[in-house]
Amino acid sequence: MADARRGRFGVVVVWRFDRFAGSIRQLVLALEEFRALGIDFISHQETLDTSTPMGTAMFTIIAAMVELERSVIRERVIAGLDYARERGTRSGKPIGRPKVIFRRDQVAALRNQGLSWRQIAQTLGVGLGTARRSVEGCQNPTAEAI
Repeated sequence: MADARRGRFGVVVVWRFDRFAGSIRQLVLALEEFRALGIDFISHQETLDTSTPMGTAMFTIIAAMVELERSVIRERVIAGLDYARERGTRSGKPIGRPKVIFRRDQVAALRNQGLSWRQIAQTLGVGLGTARRSVEGCQNPTAEAI
């Protein structure tokens, strides 16, 4: 902006105008200053040229839509974070792996049938260590002897 005030250029060219300023207010203030300094503003992606009356009108409409989009995104993010916090996590997903429910006596029965620990774990949909640990505290004497 300091170079603009010094008259070092006569036009500002940007790829997208929503990247030029953080808010519609900043954008409008910059454009007003550019207009007062006689500097044109051109946005390549939106094919917008404020040196024409139609370009100025289109810029105002597009800028309002960009601000609306940002507000909607902000509201959605805030609502999502609130939803996640209510459920105890930042993302809303449960922490860790989902729990698998199975019967410990099935492990012992499958082991007695001669299945390997890997086969038992695969059959029950649990990890190898989970299958082994499940029989450690079991009251079934055949399971403890395994």
